[in-house]
Amino acid sequence: MVSQVKIISFAIGLICLFVSGCSDMKISPEKPLELWWKSYKKNFILPDGRVQCPEHEYDTVSEGQAYAMLFAVFMKDKETFDLIFRWTEEHLSRGSKHGDHLLAWHWKGGGVNDWMAASDADGDYAFALLLASHQWEGHAYREKAIQVIYDILRLETVRGVDNRLFFLPGLWGREKDGCLMQNPSYYSPAAFRLFYEATQDNQWLYLIDTAYWLVSQAGIRLDTVTGCGLLPDWCMVDAQGNILKAEGRSNDYGWEAVRLPLRIGLDVLWNKTEDAHKALGKIYQTLQRTSVDFKELKAVYSYDAGLPWNMVVCRQTQWPVLQHRH
Repeated sequence: MVSQVKIISFAIGLICLFVSGCSDMKISPEKPLELWWKSYKKNFILPDGRVQCPEHEYDTVSEGQAYAMLFAVFMKDKETFDLIFRWTEEHLSRGSKHGDHLLAWHWKGGGVNDWMAASDADGDYAFALLLASHQWEGHAYREKAIQVIYDILRLETVRGVDNRLFFLPGLWGREKDGCLMQNPSYYSPAAFRLFYEATQDNQWLYLIDTAYWLVSQAGIRLDTVTGCGLLPDWCMVDAQGNILKAEGRSNDYGWEAVRLPLRIGLDVLWNKTEDAHKALGKIYQTLQRTSVDFKELKAVYSYDAGLPWNMVVCRQTQWPVLQHRH
């Protein structure tokens, strides 16, 4: 049995490595997390609160805004949190154009160029706001979080096989023949538990149940391909509950699925659920095995064999960072 301390450290470490790997920012594993946060702000967050992506012509996505708000809460940085929150509401809110409280996913060249919402960003946005309301006792944070939470349920969920409630990727995801497009890393059980506590809406408990059902099933098989224990970035669930490949999208464990250790790890840390511990332990053991074989932690692994692609996220000598904080 993998110890709880090890897998929580693994989860937190992986997300830090993932974010650092999105640019030329390099942080020594011996340095404290505060230095990482300082470097992250310098590289990504502009003075007005916009989180830029240097790799994509300095554009901005709702996902990045929500990530930075979560980081700011965890780092107890209220000034930065408020900057990001204000910019996000002023520039990405769909309220004036579409009448809901979700976020436009893409901003570039001075304005929104795609008003479609992305449910992972909407969920992380509400999550960050609820955490901020607990940490800094801000009624405005909680009020906005509740509005977003209700619109997520109203617009970004759907019933599927066995009347199970599914989390859609956004205002889309209903495919032909009753199939549903799914991204396992969009499910955030720890956040969903907070949403339930805030609203007492049982639908969030149903989504948690779906999250662990999807994680357990999607790691076993995609169509006729047997998995190695890692989750795919994207998959489909058909009307009979079969897990299928998502055509035209990544089916490997990559830049989407890398978020799963953090999302599931928080459920282990805060709620100590058996489903979470089992799911995270399987990911940890698979990646630990490949790191021993290949001496490096890669960004992308094949779904079936766990074979890594070429991009290195972390060399084996850097693994102590995964046990830095827990």
